[in-house]
Order: sequence, then structure tokens, then C-alpha cells
Amino acid sequence: MASPSTSTETADRLGRKRARVSFVLAVLFLGQQAAYFDDGPLRPAEHLRIGAWVVMAAVLLIMLVTGGAWLRGREVRALLNDESTRANRAEALSAGFVAGTGSAIVLYPLVGMLGLGPLEVLHIVVSVALATALVRFGMLERRAFG
Repeated sequence: MASPSTSTETADRLGRKRARVSFVLAVLFLGQQAAYFDDGPLRPAEHLRIGAWVVMAAVLLIMLVTGGAWLRGREVRALLNDESTRANRAEALSAGFVAGTGSAIVLYPLVGMLGLGPLEVLHIVVSVALATALVRFGMLERRAFG
């Protein structure tokens, strides 16, 4: 078991890193979205790509909800999941909910004009919600760690 100072130092280092990684994950997640919008019929390989997107989106959501750091010890996870971080995650998830709901409201009347199918709309809504939550969490954590 790690000593308290070592656990605290590890948690502090990981917390700072988590703030940066949140931005990077949001950029990577949004950056690869264009690859998912194709006008042609779904080929077998595209089912794998869509499945990978679903897995990535689920992992990002679970990371946001639980705080991540699953491979760290209980003590480090507890230090990483302090009251401030829980509040930041709650605010980030709230921002993601508002962004996702807002994008659904905006897309609803435009679906016909834009020629979007239900899968594309779901993809956009989930992507906007997750990216917003990741960016907001990164901003709040960065502010908390100075």
C-alpha cells in the first residue's frame, strides 16, 4: 500500500493530467466524427466502425460519471474523487445534458432539410453532449488545479 504522501502526490499529478486529457479526448472524439457520416449503404466493415464509436462513447460517458482512474488503488481514486471534482463532474454532465438536448431541439425541425437519418441524428446528439461535458470538465479541473 502506498504511503499517504505518495498517494496524495499521485492523485495531484493525475488530477492535473486528467484536466489536460479531458480536452485531448474531446478533440480526438470530435475530430474523428467526419468518418462516420457517409451517404452510402452500411458495409460490414462500417458496422465495426460504428461499434467502435459506441464503445468509445460509452467509455467516455462511464469515465465522466464515475471519475475514471479504474486501474488506480482505492486510496488514490478516493483522493481523485474529492468533493470539488464531484461538483465539477456534476456541472460538466449538466452542461453535456443541456448541449445534447439543445442539439436535439435544433436538429428536430432540420432533419428533413439536412437529409439526416435517425442514426446520424443520434450520433450528433451524443457527440455534442459528450464533447461538451469533456471540455467543461477539463475547464473546471484546470481551474481547480491552477
